[in-house]
Amino acid sequence: MEMQPSARQMPDSIRIAGSITHLSADVCGAIALVGSHGGRAVALDALSRRVGALIVHDAGVGREDAGVAALEILQEYQVPCAAVSHRSARIGDADDMLVRGLISHANECSRLLGVEAGLKVRSALECLEGAVLEVPATGGVPTAEEGFRTIQISDKSRRQRGIFALDSASSIKPAHDGAIVITGSHGGLPGGADENVIKAPVFLAAFNDAGIGIDDAGISRLPVLDRIGIAAVTVDAMSARIGDGISTLLTGVISRANERACDLGARVGQFLLPLVEETNRLE
Repeated sequence: MEMQPSARQMPDSIRIAGSITHLSADVCGAIALVGSHGGRAVALDALSRRVGALIVHDAGVGREDAGVAALEILQEYQVPCAAVSHRSARIGDADDMLVRGLISHANECSRLLGVEAGLKVRSALECLEGAVLEVPATGGVPTAEEGFRTIQISDKSRRQRGIFALDSASSIKPAHDGAIVITGSHGGLPGGADENVIKAPVFLAAFNDAGIGIDDAGISRLPVLDRIGIAAVTVDAMSARIGDGISTLLTGVISRANERACDLGARVGQFLLPLVEETNRLE
């Protein structure tokens, strides 16, 4: 039986992580394969870490091509970037992307190195590994914080739970305990691990379904959150920009809901905003 490549077998120049926020600090000039979507926030994080090249998940591409926005942004800084099809590998699971993933999109820098749509991820990494990669300059590069906004929509009070719009679920904190958090993150499990499902016991959480994709990976957080008593929904990737919590809140249309969320009145096909407003008033 043929051995499948694993993260442990990769050369030192290649770093693999379920989320870009899980990368170690020493990635300057390295090639990073991450399970994150290819949205704006991920691009800014990659630039702040000065990675030499990046492969992300296309997250179903979605509204305004937000799932692959990183490719154009990184092209401006001459950083090769490519995205893996959501139909070929699970979002949030870089090991699965390495084994099964097929490239769906590539920016000009990566195409010049031989990375193109239809290529296996392993082959794309070989193309990048064989290239001389320029380390992005630090001057004029946006900070990661610019892409990971936390916006407080309403305060917690005796009669309201409080609503927070977060571009990334990685920004959830203990202070969000019991609140409603609307994220721009995908609804998959980062690193494919249940322990990464959420960082605080919020009351209701919303995510982008990332096109749902192979193995229903884009909605895999929902049953895990159900088991720990947290209501959760995803919105259709075509209805809201992935990586943008405000877009999730204002234009998101519910595509999936776990049992806890259904008990609160969540229904597939309805806009998310009315559910959030009603839930915020619940005692």
